[in-house]
Amino acid sequence: MKKYLSILFIALATLTSCSKNDPTPEIDQEELGSASLTFTPVSVTESNGTTTYTPKENESAQEVKFSGTPLLPPVGAHLHLHVGETYKMELKSYDFAGRESQQTFVQRADTHQAFLLDAPINSMKFVYGDNQVGVTAYITILEETSSLNLRYIMRHLNPGVKDRITAADWNNSNFTQFTGANDLDLKFEAHFTEEHHDH
Repeated sequence: MKKYLSILFIALATLTSCSKNDPTPEIDQEELGSASLTFTPVSVTESNGTTTYTPKENESAQEVKFSGTPLLPPVGAHLHLHVGETYKMELKSYDFAGRESQQTFVQRADTHQAFLLDAPINSMKFVYGDNQVGVTAYITILEETSSLNLRYIMRHLNPGVKDRITAADWNNSNFTQFTGANDLDLKFEAHFTEEHHDH
């Protein structure tokens, strides 16, 4: 009997030790109170192989906010993005105490990557603005489209999976092949227009 009790105590001690050493759990959508995506018009300049993005003067940013469970935009919220324009897209996410949390994704770049899905092929160019994470990205609108529903995914990848993903996978509809779970799944309406639209 003493032998069995000793084995039990050793097993419990091992489990306790492992749990103390586990890394801090990732933030997931259930722990996020709100989020937003902001699109700011920028000028693009190329020099010696370096691309520089500069906010345009007198141009207003457009923002979509998401709240609730699941995170959803307000009814009727939509963006009008203009053909030929480049926009800086920025994610902000907040926990239920209102603290910004998006930097967690950047700090853990080896296990996070964003995807922007459901735009027509060749209607948009997408460039990651950070370490292929997608908290910041630059989007150039190439073709006019009617109303469409875009989907921004922040994917929490299993260890080692990101090594198989390239920057060209930003709109890969088969993103679930990159095993893991979604930290964010944000859906919003957009229009790609030739002319500026007054809201």
